[in-house]
Amino acid sequence: MSVMRTLLFTLLVGTLVAFTGLARAAGEVEAILRQGELKIGYIPSPPGTAKDPKTGELTGFYVDAARSIAEQMGVRPVFVETTWANFVAGLQAGQFDMSIGATFATVKRATVVDFTRPIFYLGSVAVVKSDEERFASLADMNKPDVRIAVVQGTAAEDFVRRTIPNARMTSLAGGNLTAGFMEVAAGRADASFEDLFTATRFTEQQPGVKMLFTDRPVNFLPIAWTVRKGNSELQSVLNVALDNLLTSGQWDMIAAKYITGGRYVNEPNLREFPKQAP
Repeated sequence: MSVMRTLLFTLLVGTLVAFTGLARAAGEVEAILRQGELKIGYIPSPPGTAKDPKTGELTGFYVDAARSIAEQMGVRPVFVETTWANFVAGLQAGQFDMSIGATFATVKRATVVDFTRPIFYLGSVAVVKSDEERFASLADMNKPDVRIAVVQGTAAEDFVRRTIPNARMTSLAGGNLTAGFMEVAAGRADASFEDLFTATRFTEQQPGVKMLFTDRPVNFLPIAWTVRKGNSELQSVLNVALDNLLTSGQWDMIAAKYITGGRYVNEPNLREFPKQAP
């Protein structure tokens, strides 16, 4: 009898917890509208999100798009800085309602956050020293004497951990996606992985390094924004807003203010892939 009571009690507690979580998620948009503000987590990563070190002013096409969405919701945007390693915890703790970090949608992340619809698709490449000739493939990097630097909490870190497990990986804290590239340039790492757009911008400014796998970027994944796990109401609102921005051409107009010469994330080697989910 005591076993049956225990099972019934456990089932009741689990049901109450699930119901509480659903009720909380169901009321989050209402709470945002009532409070009159949308808390937006961001990670400084130009040109999508840039922070002026002197004034703290935020600019970038993600910032402008988020402000436009908040305006359409009739609320004030409140931006909260975070990092790639901490943005999931920030969402879960309620520090912000959504994150506009350009996040690779991975299975691992999908277990702890919910993604908006894809904004575009992007692959990753490796950055190495200009005279590096050892790495014709990922298999050539999968050796204990190869040092790979990645930014903590990024999809690149997860990719290297799963795909190149025998290499000596260093995870770097902070939000700067070029941190691993700088380790390569300084000779403290043999290679670093990050998205093609970020790598292209870095190698154009740093003549001592080059990119590998540009003909076929690895870890090709959708990029999306994120909300707290189970917050389907806000996710739905953001999906409608993103659909409107992307299909109307407004997204390209916003991005054009920050990217010159047509060098957008879907340009080099990605022109054949759509910015919108099929």
